[in-house]
Amino acid sequence: MLFSSNYYDLIIYTYFLSLVIPVWIFVMVGFQLYWSGYKSVVKMRNESFWAEFCWTFIPYFLVFIMCYLNMQFLGEAEDLFDNSNEAKVIKVIGHQWYWTYEDWLYDGGFYDSMITDFVGSVDKPLRVAYGGPCKFAVTSVDVIHSFALPDFSIKLDAIPGRISSELILPDRCGVFVGYCSELCGAGHAYMPIVMEIIRVGL
Repeated sequence: MLFSSNYYDLIIYTYFLSLVIPVWIFVMVGFQLYWSGYKSVVKMRNESFWAEFCWTFIPYFLVFIMCYLNMQFLGEAEDLFDNSNEAKVIKVIGHQWYWTYEDWLYDGGFYDSMITDFVGSVDKPLRVAYGGPCKFAVTSVDVIHSFALPDFSIKLDAIPGRISSELILPDRCGVFVGYCSELCGAGHAYMPIVMEIIRVGL
């Protein structure tokens, strides 16, 4: 996943709200109760202190826990990708209707990945090394495509003239099948994505 600064700012803002609003409410309620005197407070017969306390405190507590867990998750992600400048960049180019990859595992050249006679199979899959962070750089040369690998929660739009990127950590070996999730023309169904994660140097 890609953790943008906008998402981080949103979490900080939510954290701020979850702290400031309840504090402000308790300060104002305390001011009315203790400094203004009980006579200025009107209590209805159907009011309940514990009901008011629960529907004020419990949502605040749940939002606080949610923000805390989000911050922990962001911290772990930042630790994971602290060395993102050292991540291997995998260049992916969408065509009508096939994908082109940069083979950085071997000679560093580009090669095309075409569908074969079997459904969801290609002649040359994308090869990625196990264990090291990678950065996909995805673009297109003709129409809008979408590079989607559901097993890694990746969905990057391949737009002509633009580069979409995302960091991933290949944490398991195997063969993972994806697809172009953008309706890119008559051959849309014939451009699958096959990624092989392999151990290098063993």
